Amino acid sequence: MHFLVVDDRFGTPIYVFLERDPHGQTGYPGMYVREVSLEAGLNLVTGRRSELGRDPASLGKFREFTSSGAVARAGFILIEPHYVGPNWEGYCSQFKPEGVKPPKKSGRPQLPPRPARARATEAAS
Repeated sequence: MHFLVVDDRFGTPIYVFLERDPHGQTGYPGMYVREVSLEAGLNLVTGRRSELGRDPASLGKFREFTSSGAVARAGFILIEPHYVGPNWEGYCSQFKPEGVKPPKKSGRPQLPPRPARARATEAAS
């Protein structure tokens, strides 16, 4: 059993599969949550990202596959982009749905670069 949240706040919907119900977790924005089944795939390589597919006959059944081709051959619908993890905080720290925050600016204003000076030999000619 997993908890599915479709995070559509930033343009492209991200399918977030969580092991724990995100309600009450730090930073969770209160989106709709649905309980779904996520079947572990066979022959998955450790450390390699798996692909997810949804059973076209059931909106609540998902399965892991070794590749997007394997998803298609099984007759499932490819789910992309996606995140599978323990909690909402893990999703936000790993997937960064809001993007990478720019570095803080110092209090000093940035000056444009100076134009290059002509060398003495060029100036004499």
